[in-house]
Amino acid sequence: MKSFVVFCLVLVVGVYANVTLPPTQQEKAQKLAAECVKESGVSSEVLAEAKKGHIVEDENLKKFTFCFFKKAGIVDSDGKLNVEVATAKLPPGVDKEDAKKVLEGCKSKTGKDTADTVFEIFKCYHKGTKTHILLAGL
Repeated sequence: MKSFVVFCLVLVVGVYANVTLPPTQQEKAQKLAAECVKESGVSSEVLAEAKKGHIVEDENLKKFTFCFFKKAGIVDSDGKLNVEVATAKLPPGVDKEDAKKVLEGCKSKTGKDTADTVFEIFKCYHKGTKTHILLAGL
């Protein structure tokens, strides 16, 4: 279960592997990811594919993404992106100015509903970022 939660976090952060989240962020992110896996019902298969970079249009994956970002304070209940909060939550080693530029470009994305909008923002950031994040020691 622990590796599954770690996997979910790597997916939600939207990037793959160059910097590590500090331990306190890891713990918080794992807790949120576990809650959102339960709430969304996202399948391990869909998450496994997303980790490989194959992000599919899956309603439960969209719900998971919205859940995680909302609980983390990155988006509000309407799916509006808070760029300042998002960049503040990035770990040391991430170029926050570059990330902010990508996020600013992504924040206007929209979808058919709130979860879809957040998912569009996530995909935009995932595609636009070069920085990769991993959880250490797990």
